[in-house]
Amino acid sequence: MDRIEMLTEQLLQAILESDIYKDYVEQEERLEHIPGLKDRVNRFRADNFLMQQENPSDLYAVSEIMEQRSAELRKVPEANAYLEAELAVNKMMQKICGTLFAGIRYSVPEDV
Repeated sequence: MDRIEMLTEQLLQAILESDIYKDYVEQEERLEHIPGLKDRVNRFRADNFLMQQENPSDLYAVSEIMEQRSAELRKVPEANAYLEAELAVNKMMQKICGTLFAGIRYSVPEDV
């Protein structure tokens, strides 16, 4: 195993052992104890992802609908805690990736 692979494995272990990731796993497990809630949350997450990728023609109307759905889900404490924990994991991963890309010389064509 080369040095980069070894350090990548160490980074993975550090992520898995972090309080942020442990909280995420705990919140996900709590969702599973409420029938149908994980499915509702996952449907919302999938629709939200698609909305961001597809850029619908009436983005304002779609955004309003998604905000209403989010507000309804966030009234359920377990769903809210999961979405907050997911956001924390995403921020952690973005920071890691951002630090890596900022630290290396890597160019992307301007027209991408």
